[in-house]
Amino acid sequence: MKIIVYYLPQFHEIEENNKWWGEGFTEWTNIKKSKKLYKAHEQPVKPLNENYYNLLDKTTVEWQTKMANDHKIEGFCYYHYWFKGRKILEKPAENLLKWKDINQKFCFCWANHSWRKTWNGTMELLIEQNYGEIDEWKEHFQYLLKFFKDERYIKINNKPIFVIFSLRNIKKFDERIAFYNKKAKENGFDGIYIVESISSASQKASVSVDAINLREPAIGTEGLDFFKKLEYRLKKRKIPDWLLTKPAVFEAKKIYKTSLEVLENYKTNKNIIAGGFAKWDSTPRHQKRGYVIENKNIKEFEEYLRKQKRIMKERKIEYMFFNAWNEWAEGMYLEPDEKNKYEYLEVIKRIIDEK
Repeated sequence: MKIIVYYLPQFHEIEENNKWWGEGFTEWTNIKKSKKLYKAHEQPVKPLNENYYNLLDKTTVEWQTKMANDHKIEGFCYYHYWFKGRKILEKPAENLLKWKDINQKFCFCWANHSWRKTWNGTMELLIEQNYGEIDEWKEHFQYLLKFFKDERYIKINNKPIFVIFSLRNIKKFDERIAFYNKKAKENGFDGIYIVESISSASQKASVSVDAINLREPAIGTEGLDFFKKLEYRLKKRKIPDWLLTKPAVFEAKKIYKTSLEVLENYKTNKNIIAGGFAKWDSTPRHQKRGYVIENKNIKEFEEYLRKQKRIMKERKIEYMFFNAWNEWAEGMYLEPDEKNKYEYLEVIKRIIDEK
């Protein structure tokens, strides 16, 4: 099993975030403001040695790459933001393309959703996702091609892996993917390996994709009982701030169980690429509107990952996608913090090394 970790490129300043969230904003801003919201809450968190890094610094990317390689992480899946030709948070991936001496395998996940101010419950639209016609398809492919041609870009059967976050509203999706495949073949590949991100066990795979990724913890939280789901949804948007007492809190053990059940029973004629996660805490972004998945016993995570490996091995599926490498403001990170140090990375290395 080769683990690809989702990678958030928001740890550097950009003009848009300064305008929307205040001067100097990066993902670290929310982390530094995080608070303990109930008695057992493991907040605030700090990166080990208070390493509030900047992703535009080459030494940071070298450090991340060495740490990932040392712990048997196969590569990083960068979130790729493309809004009908408009790019945002693109610099970390573009820098990697220039830094050929960094031995980091990578691929892209097109995070093709609109951006809204969900963090404060207002849903104010920041950037709307729209889809163009063939001229925009060509522009997008030409931008991606320089990454696809990099020898470090992860490929399956000479097809660059390209994950798509949501296919629901993509205009002329089948025609678009047919065009991308055609252009890829014209450039020496055997097509593009399209992976659809699935966030619900009831969601069916699209016709034009090669595989699906069962995205976690979205799949696992479907196993929560009705009242737990209702509690989370109400707190996320509907309940006014003055009525909120604490975030919704769930147990990782139950979500791991549902995650494995769906992985074993999901029916499709596409390849199923497992999704994994260790923990979750979105309160640094959403405060009491967030939710927490508490993992009080790392052995439960280890057993969860071991079972995923067994299922993938039986099915002869080479990869899995893990959520995430550095989603610090959602509590999904493998990078070392002051509390757990390298513990989660060490679990992954141990599982990968097992025969």
